Amino acid sequence: MKKQHKKRSRDAKIFGRVSAILIFVLLTISFFFVYDIVLIAMSDDEPEVPVISEVEQPEIPEEPQVPEITEEPIKMYISDKTVYLAHLRADGKSYTFPFKIDEEATVQTLLDRAGVKITENDYINLYEITTPLFEDIYVEIGRITYEEVTETVAIPYQTEYVDMIYAIWKKNNLVDTEGKNGTKTIKKRIKYVNGKEDTVTILSEKITKQPTTAVVYRDVSHLLDLGNGKPADYIFDMEVELTAYTYVEEGGLVTFTGDDTRVGYVAVDRSVIPMHSYMYIVTDSGFVYGYCYAKDTGGAIKGNKIDLFLPSLKDTNMFGRQKGTAYIITYGDTE
Repeated sequence: MKKQHKKRSRDAKIFGRVSAILIFVLLTISFFFVYDIVLIAMSDDEPEVPVISEVEQPEIPEEPQVPEITEEPIKMYISDKTVYLAHLRADGKSYTFPFKIDEEATVQTLLDRAGVKITENDYINLYEITTPLFEDIYVEIGRITYEEVTETVAIPYQTEYVDMIYAIWKKNNLVDTEGKNGTKTIKKRIKYVNGKEDTVTILSEKITKQPTTAVVYRDVSHLLDLGNGKPADYIFDMEVELTAYTYVEEGGLVTFTGDDTRVGYVAVDRSVIPMHSYMYIVTDSGFVYGYCYAKDTGGAIKGNKIDLFLPSLKDTNMFGRQKGTAYIITYGDTE
């Protein structure tokens, strides 16, 4: 009985040890199996990391283009309808009113809202009463008034310069005439825009006093070529009848030879004294015309007549008709 009990006890110990070993082995196998499952699951979740070589640089993505933002004009909304502003300037005041787009307002609507009245004389800049309003329209009213005035103004006098040669030599009593202004009345209409003078319209003019022309006598004796007196050498001399002419008489402004008329050119009868002849003339009264050229002719110049050119009509009238001597120095061509 005792031997059997020992044998059972030993068998129980062996069985316990074998069971413990089996349990340990199973636990170890289970641990590694679970560990592999966890690793596989983790490897599936991680993204692949590309390998960067030392030669190739990673491509840097471009910055995204930011679209340009354009600001739209600010709009006002009244009762969910877009409106615009209209501006008015009148009588020194400025007005600004909003209008709805579908209101179909005109310039007249703007005037009515501001309580501004206009007359037929007033004007509206650039627009008409019926012009439709639009965004930021600027309407300006010009107030126009008229005034008629009559004023007396001076008429400036003119000055006449009279050149003299013979009269100076004759020592005639030449007294300058003092000039005096005249007067006239002018009736005119003045147009005012917004109180400022704009235009002036002459309605009528009436001379109430004629101006007096001033007369100034001038000595132009220096135009004569007197030389050293009577020439010592000349071809011949001849007794002549002398008259005088000037710019306003026959002969005009150009001589027969095509030269401009001037002191020192005389008119002759070509059959007696050829053109371009050079001579010296003196009157019997002692007036020396001096050295001169035959450059002109005249219908009344026949025979031994010579017409002297003097600078003014008054001088020729004072000279009149005289006797004298012509010394022919050179005898010009006969043409």
